Amino acid sequence: MGRIIPSVTVLLLVFVTSKAFEIEVTPEYNVAAQIGDKLELTCSTIGCESPSFSWRTQMDNPLGGSVYNNGSSSTLTMDPVGFGNDHEYLCSAFCDNVKKEKSIKVDVYSFPSAPVIEISTPLNVGEKASATCMVPKVYPSERLKLQLEKDGSVLYMKEFYEEVSTKTTETKSLTLTFIPTFEDIGKEITCVAELEIDEMEFEPKKRQTSQRLSVNFGPQNANITVSPSNITTQGETLMLTCRTTSNPPARIVWGKELEDSSVQHIIDNDTLIIPHAQMSDSGLFICEAMNDATNKTERATVVISVQGAPRITEFSIQPSTTVQEGDNVTILCSVESNPSARIVLRRKSDSEDTVLYSEDGVVHISSVTFLNAGNYECEAENALGESKMAAELSVEYGPRNTTISVTPSTTVKEGEAVIMTCISYGNPTPKISWTKHLISGELQFLSEDATLTINNIKAEHLGLYECEGVNQFGREKKTVNLIVQVPPKDTMLSVFPSDTVKEGDSVTFSCTSEGIPAVQIILRKKTGGADTVLVSESGRYTIDGAQLEDAGMYECESSNKLGQQFKNRMLDVKVPPQNTTELISPSDNVDEGENITIMSTTYSNLPPQTVPQKIHPSNTTILSSQNETSTLCRVIKTDTDTYLVACNETGNNTDVIEIAVVANSERNRFNDSCDCCALLFINNGNPCTYNIGLHVKESKDKWILQSCKHTETKCLSE
Repeated sequence: MGRIIPSVTVLLLVFVTSKAFEIEVTPEYNVAAQIGDKLELTCSTIGCESPSFSWRTQMDNPLGGSVYNNGSSSTLTMDPVGFGNDHEYLCSAFCDNVKKEKSIKVDVYSFPSAPVIEISTPLNVGEKASATCMVPKVYPSERLKLQLEKDGSVLYMKEFYEEVSTKTTETKSLTLTFIPTFEDIGKEITCVAELEIDEMEFEPKKRQTSQRLSVNFGPQNANITVSPSNITTQGETLMLTCRTTSNPPARIVWGKELEDSSVQHIIDNDTLIIPHAQMSDSGLFICEAMNDATNKTERATVVISVQGAPRITEFSIQPSTTVQEGDNVTILCSVESNPSARIVLRRKSDSEDTVLYSEDGVVHISSVTFLNAGNYECEAENALGESKMAAELSVEYGPRNTTISVTPSTTVKEGEAVIMTCISYGNPTPKISWTKHLISGELQFLSEDATLTINNIKAEHLGLYECEGVNQFGREKKTVNLIVQVPPKDTMLSVFPSDTVKEGDSVTFSCTSEGIPAVQIILRKKTGGADTVLVSESGRYTIDGAQLEDAGMYECESSNKLGQQFKNRMLDVKVPPQNTTELISPSDNVDEGENITIMSTTYSNLPPQTVPQKIHPSNTTILSSQNETSTLCRVIKTDTDTYLVACNETGNNTDVIEIAVVANSERNRFNDSCDCCALLFINNGNPCTYNIGLHVKESKDKWILQSCKHTETKCLSE
């Protein structure tokens, strides 16, 4: 049999020569055509210019194709080739009534593709699996042979010649059941399909497909390596690598075991890098190798120890750094340290720190007071170093220990300045207010400053001052008594009823003065020599029945340790005339027309008026007097009478004199020797009062005639 060339068009060149009429068919041998392909059969002639062609099958079946004539050739095209084309075809050519024929046999088959290997997945070591070799669209299938090979060794072979052949393409398969082993990993399995038709020429008659076995197995021999070491120093970089054998390759998951035994997921990678490792990175690290294909997991662990100086991770005061007095407080110091650290809790103080008893860095304080407030320190120390951290506890409480300081002193002198400072301890800081207790019992608000300053202090500033500290938790008061020292002042010496009294009256001296400390009052009677200190009570001295010797200067001295002050008053004791005597010249018995001179002497305070007074039933006649001397000029009969002498405003001292005038025959009306004559008639008047005038004045009840040192002085009698 010759070589089959599909889809070949053969052109027959017919030369108009002397050659004889011939016919050719190409391909010139029997043809093996694959079902589904395209096949062309060409019939050509030689030695005929205009041949005619016809095509038919030997059994007169349908051609199963199309014919195309072109000159000296005719082409039968079968597209696609089917089972109906499995015939012997005859081409007839006619030329000038000459007929030539030639036949060609067409055999059909189907072996279009290489076999397909199907392996049950996944292939797991030790688990039953199957491998199937499958060839699709085979014809004739009874001529097919299949076999499975592994690394060149035949595992299983099958021929299908005993099967009943039908005019159809079939899919044939071969299945092998086996249990994969570790030796199968990576081995190649091959399916060989051979269509053994010796009588047909086509290629290929043998096809094969190979597939490498992928056999799954779970992770095993998991191992962790740590670089540089699983015991390292803080700050270094650690590299943890987890390796395992697995197919497919295992998925590596890193985790770290926590204090509650749970595992914290870190990363999905075979390598875990910890840059700048810290003590908190110490612990149990877990590598989990997981093969999802086998649903198996293998675990490996390593303990990492990162050593370093202690690090205080928490230093807290609970429930808060600010609490109220009476609350319970817990001071907690948490330390991260490798190796373990010694933890010391202290309460800081300017004088000496106090070490607190603690268990694992915890201190409990029940019912705190303000004394527990302050700064606290936690110190952690190991061989690699130490760490410290501080926290402040603030305890809120009401005002207490309120104090008042006074500069320069609570006792100050008038005119000085005083500074009073109030300090009250509390949290929050108490608000300060100053008040003063008034005499009325009320409080006078002064200031809200802690410092109260009074410049140029005065007596009215003395008294009780109160400082009060207030916050939301309470109030506290403190008082101070400010004493203002004042030298004696406003000293007054008063005399009651008057500083001029009559002999025998009572008189009271009263001396008052102000000063702090209380003043001492001394009353004295001033004399020319030594002063007489009077016995007084509360600055009062009384003279019962004042005498002339009580008159004089009285002095009040007010003194305290800061100074003294003096006040004086003059007491005048008025005494009425006493021991009055008169001298009458020439005699108390004279003739009418003579002049009588009356000279008086007396003792009194105030100076007395020694004026003779003529007593008359209806009026009193006061004679003029000069230097205690009175003159009756040219007495007449009617001058005979009784006279009283000596008086002052305090009283009078009566000395009665009687003058007798003897009547003459002639009554003188003028007397030139009388330097001054005056006659005063007074009805119901003061006998000690007389008036002097230059004119004669007439009124209802008195007549006055006076002319002094006048050459024509007239003396007029009643």
